[in-house]
Parts: sequence; structure tokens; C-alpha cells
Amino acid sequence: MTGPPLDSSEADRRLRVVFVAAADASEARRLGTGAVEGRLAACANSWPIRSVYWWKGRVERAEEHALLLKTSAKKLGALMRYLALAHSYAVPDIVELQVSRAHEPYVRWLLESIDPESREPVPRRRARRPGSPRARAGRGPPRTRAQRRRRY
Repeated sequence: MTGPPLDSSEADRRLRVVFVAAADASEARRLGTGAVEGRLAACANSWPIRSVYWWKGRVERAEEHALLLKTSAKKLGALMRYLALAHSYAVPDIVELQVSRAHEPYVRWLLESIDPESREPVPRRRARRPGSPRARAGRGPPRTRAQRRRRY
């Protein structure tokens, strides 16, 4: 398993996360289901939130539902257009969040879920000699012959 990138300069540019504030649970469910069924997103999560915001010169408070959608860079534009058209708000809160790290098996699943024909080849690792310094890296100091023997 490959580890995540060490810093955000190595951000995973294949994965996109979109945050949306929906009026209620049914709208969040409708938007999320439409995005997933339309293969614009691989996954949608929602939960209740309390929002405070400026609207028409006044501070408003509302009980809303947050919606988090996971998609690919290729589908991002279509997803944002769908959300803007299907949302009940005049000015919907649709925000793309940068993904600096992601678990590689999850990214592969996400990409295959949205576009099954876009299967990326799994990167192959080069074989290393068992005793090479790089093969031993992360396993502690080399063992002596006596320590290597198995005890039954």
C-alpha cells in the first residue's frame, strides 16, 4: 500500500470534493441521489447543520443540511452545473474543496464508480533484493544470524 503524499504540493488532482448546503434533508437526499445515479459523484454524505449568513442586508439563521459529494476532476464541471440547476436556492452554496491527500484504493474505487471504463492501471513496484538497504528501510536495524532463526 502506498502512503499518502507528504505535503500538499503533491495534492491528488484526480479527486474532487464538493460541499453544498441544502434547505433540508429531503433536498440533500434528492441532490445526492441524483448526482450518484447520474454518475456525477461516486458518493454523497449529508448531515444536519445550523447556518448563520448574510442575506439581503440582514444576518439570517437557518437549519440546513450539509451535503458532501466526492467526484473526479473530469466530472466536476457537470456536477456543479447539475447542483446549480437542481438546487432550490437562488444562490446555492456550492464549493469545491481541495484534496491534499487521499487513500489510493479509495481514489481508484471512486474513479471506477463514476466512469467504469476509465480503469487506471495499478502502479507496479520494482522488486528489490532482500538484503538491500532500501528493502530493509523501516524495518529497524539488520538482525544477526542468531536472531533470524525461527524458534518453534
